Amino acid sequence: MVEQSMTPEPSQGLSERLMREVMRTPAMKELVLLQLKDINPDSAPGLVRTMLWEDPGVSLSLFGALPDTVNWLLEFLLELGRQFSGLPEPLLRDFLGRIGEGIDPERLKELPVVYGQLLGRLLADEETAGEAQALVTQMMNAALSGADQLTSRMDENREEIARSIAAAMDETDTAPLGRIFDRMVKLSNAVRRARKVTMAEQCRAILSEMDAREVFTAVGGFLRDSLSVTWAFISWSIKGLKGK
Repeated sequence: MVEQSMTPEPSQGLSERLMREVMRTPAMKELVLLQLKDINPDSAPGLVRTMLWEDPGVSLSLFGALPDTVNWLLEFLLELGRQFSGLPEPLLRDFLGRIGEGIDPERLKELPVVYGQLLGRLLADEETAGEAQALVTQMMNAALSGADQLTSRMDENREEIARSIAAAMDETDTAPLGRIFDRMVKLSNAVRRARKVTMAEQCRAILSEMDAREVFTAVGGFLRDSLSVTWAFISWSIKGLKGK
């Protein structure tokens, strides 16, 4: 009897079936390649505005499908990473290097600004703030879980990984590091000598704009948290020593 695989076959959606037919049709494939060569990032805002506001029915359907669309994009990126993992390292480095060189840094800088404003509006309302907090917490927990699974593989060959890292550290050329640190120290000294405003004057200007009570409250809270963490560490150490 032939054993059946426990891994479920990935579902073939309409977009995949259409793409397969397009790739199998020479004329359509050539048309897609021509469109890919002529992609203009400046045309993206108009496309988004048209999709969202041109037709109310399409807009409502689009808003309703946003969760599934986000999950589709996440799975798209995940599968992209899985497929890239199978590429030879020289080809992968060259490919990622081309991607890095082609990304527009100005557009990349706008991301935190635009979505920071959106997040600020969401957090201004108590109800949406609670939902946003739950979403952020879920994303953080998912990221931590993924990091935990990723680092758990280190237990299988910890000694080999440690030897590789140690060998790399032992073979590090310390002479350039020394010269770099020397230049940074000299630059720091030159900056300090060239300054016309002292650190004390700047510190006084900064402190004059701050609430002393809030500062002392923050310092006291930090000290209390530090003491509680220190005591937890001491208690843990004592229990560990007693166990031995």
